[in-house]
Amino acid sequence: MPPTLDDTVAQRPQALSAEINGETILMSMDSSLYIGLQATSRDIWHRLATPVTVRDLCNSLSEAYGAPLPQVEADTLAFLSHLEQRGLIHYTG
Repeated sequence: MPPTLDDTVAQRPQALSAEINGETILMSMDSSLYIGLQATSRDIWHRLATPVTVRDLCNSLSEAYGAPLPQVEADTLAFLSHLEQRGLIHYTG
């Protein structure tokens, strides 16, 4: 199920990450797939180290990057859905 603004989300403990040459590499132990993150996506990943509502995450990203909130929400929900499909995040209540 795709995330909503009211969901609380966090990194899954089983997700592995490493910093290599300015890029964050994520690997899911469940799927053995990995993805590389740069810039904003890396920032989002680090913000998911502790549980946060998607709404609060989007608000803080909009403020940090000076981007329009509706665009940040759409992009962030799509990215979170991508991470969730790969078993890298989970919803926490």
